Amino acid sequence: MEYRKPLRPLRSVLAPFPLSLGLSLAAIIVASAAPPRIAVVDIAFTDSSGEARDQAAEHAARQRALTEGLRRDVSQAGQLESVSLDCGVGCTLDAEGVDKLRQRAREAGAAYVLVGSVHKMSTLVMSMRLAVLDTSTGRLVLERLLSFRGDNDDGWRHAGDYAAREVAATVR
Repeated sequence: MEYRKPLRPLRSVLAPFPLSLGLSLAAIIVASAAPPRIAVVDIAFTDSSGEARDQAAEHAARQRALTEGLRRDVSQAGQLESVSLDCGVGCTLDAEGVDKLRQRAREAGAAYVLVGSVHKMSTLVMSMRLAVLDTSTGRLVLERLLSFRGDNDDGWRHAGDYAAREVAATVR
């Protein structure tokens, strides 16, 4: 008669599976818990102040700094991941243009798109209009019209910091 080693109980064979299944589920949960992506479009600028001095280069630099600051700062708290979305040639912020940007943001994997524009009314008075839309539905998630003083680096930076905090606090 030949001796056979007894078979291991089924429970001992399957024991590692719940652990590996649990780890797999944990990995899926962590992956799905990644912060939503927000595409930040280049911030536009208009000037109706009528000032004689050409400030185009200064305003272009401030636009870039504002856009870069928003992209950086909306994701600082870790609740959003910022993605750059260039406005591109012929980009407009009218309804049709914003819808095209929304679609491009969705194609880039963003859940939201932030569009905005700064308007200079005078040397002292500026306004910034921001909107965040859900890229899958087009639903307006956030809209702000901010007034700020000072057509200078500090004024623009302060407005950008405030806008980034508003977006980060509202969009999740």
